[in-house]
Amino acid sequence: MFKAQNSSSFSLDWINQIPSSIVIIDTDFKLISASPRWQANFELDLNDIEGKYFLDLFPDLSQDFISRLKYSLDGLRDIKFKYNAKDNQYSSKDSVWHLNPWKDGYGNIIGVIIKVEPISKTQEIEIELNRTKLILNQKSSVAKIGSWEFDVLKEELNWTPVVNKIYGLSAKFEPNLEDAISYYTEESREVITKAIFEAINSGIPWNEKAQLKREDGIIIWVNTIGRPKFKDGKCTRIIGTIQHIQNETKPNIEVKDNALIEYPLFEKVPFGLAIIDFSNGNFLDVNNEFAKLTSFEKEHFLGHNFKNFINDTVKNKSTELIDELNEQGCFKPVKFTYTNQKKHNINIKMSGTLVEGTSGIKRVLCTFENITSQTKLERNLKNTITSSREKNEQLLNFAHMVSHNLKTHATNFSLLLNFLNDEAGKIQRNKYMNMLFSASDNLSETIRGLREIVAVKSSINEEKKLLSLNDCLFVVEQNVAGLLKETNGKIINEIPETTQVKALPAYLNSILTNCITNSIKYRCDDKKPIIILSIEENKNYTILSVEDNGLGIDLEKYGNELFGLYKTFHQNKKSRGIGLYITKHQVDAMNGKITVESKPNEGTTFRFHFNKK
Repeated sequence: MFKAQNSSSFSLDWINQIPSSIVIIDTDFKLISASPRWQANFELDLNDIEGKYFLDLFPDLSQDFISRLKYSLDGLRDIKFKYNAKDNQYSSKDSVWHLNPWKDGYGNIIGVIIKVEPISKTQEIEIELNRTKLILNQKSSVAKIGSWEFDVLKEELNWTPVVNKIYGLSAKFEPNLEDAISYYTEESREVITKAIFEAINSGIPWNEKAQLKREDGIIIWVNTIGRPKFKDGKCTRIIGTIQHIQNETKPNIEVKDNALIEYPLFEKVPFGLAIIDFSNGNFLDVNNEFAKLTSFEKEHFLGHNFKNFINDTVKNKSTELIDELNEQGCFKPVKFTYTNQKKHNINIKMSGTLVEGTSGIKRVLCTFENITSQTKLERNLKNTITSSREKNEQLLNFAHMVSHNLKTHATNFSLLLNFLNDEAGKIQRNKYMNMLFSASDNLSETIRGLREIVAVKSSINEEKKLLSLNDCLFVVEQNVAGLLKETNGKIINEIPETTQVKALPAYLNSILTNCITNSIKYRCDDKKPIIILSIEENKNYTILSVEDNGLGIDLEKYGNELFGLYKTFHQNKKSRGIGLYITKHQVDAMNGKITVESKPNEGTTFRFHFNKK
């Protein structure tokens, strides 16, 4: 790993032009440089803090932040950290810090780039922050996955509180390697001991299933993963995870009414049935069809409350369903989505009837039907109707567009030809001829634009593919290398290496090319173009952000016309007003969307939402 002095050969002038809040530290955690916005946000002057130990500036940062810095220096990208302003002396606003490795021209990691963004109050960002936190802690206690790290030189073992829970140990227990291994059963102990030896001496990682005897004597199955880390040719530490993958204990099922009602068709009907105790909501019995539907064994449900297995849609209606059972003896069918053991989402229609046993105890007999196929057919029919309506509207709009554009050119040609016919003077006739040639070029440009629009619409039914975003970006960077060199432009890529998007290859290439060339084309005369690419993830979309420091756009004035055909917003002779129009239709064709943030003379950020389906 290269030290800070190796970074001195790199010019960091570009960071002064960055509109974002960015700070750069080296491998010794010393501050190298910071953008003007970062200095303003934290009320710090680069002249006073350059070369200082970063953690001395923020002494209250948790050990969790230091661990994230180390992970970033190991090569992990887009690591997030929540900065709590109230715990620190600088800045009065909470923020999210994005950590990415800083590499030299040879790909060696020479530090960390930290990008600071304000915390959004939207639910999607909260989910993303929580997801990142879970990843960095090697999953959550809900999933029963804990992370650990063993310092080979100091022979010190550290792990997260989740590991204590898996072992059945108190939170105060201080682990060491010998004790940790001793909890495994004899056969598994040999496997783990061998795996650790091979990791340290041969650099071989492991991924093993083993049996662990908890502190309370219960034997459980765990999945343990270890990955050795080397420095100067020697294994200095091992990082890994441990996951509880099987619970051998089974719930004790207390049946209050021994005289269970006999249902002659309970195991013969072609749909799922379940008997639920009306007083407490616990499952008393389920049939085989119900087990097939959920892909779980019957024992997975018996003795457990039905609310543990339904989604929020049904939970929110539970009071209403109980009222219906009390008043009418049954409730109307309820539709909801259920995720079975195979992680497949299936659509269920549930109905229920109140029944009494011979001892007078009330139960609910529920039916569960798999309506996934029916739901898909209904959805496909609605999509077909919607698609047909949209295509008809697009066809009508395109017809109007062709009619209007070509009519304008035809009128222009007709008038010029009439003027030419009536003109006898040679000089004036030459002037009209030049105007006709110009009109011909404009007509060719219009036809070329219309052909591009047709090409977009004709590719809509092509199949999307899972594409490496960095691979596609590499090709585009090669294509615009001349432009970047001519304008002294710079592309800052913060996209994780593993990022993939579902897209049509030609469309993705076109979208990236259009966006990057626009950032260069509409640059400020007094600034070198800087383009920053980063990624966000949520449940439905992979979101590519392309931020520049260019001229920007007055969205209050031009926001409604931004993606219109032949619309331009700057005095640029090369502008055709078709690039954003084509890009918008390409993203729409892939069931995605575009959002824009921009201010005049402060740059623009385009966010391309690539649909994961």
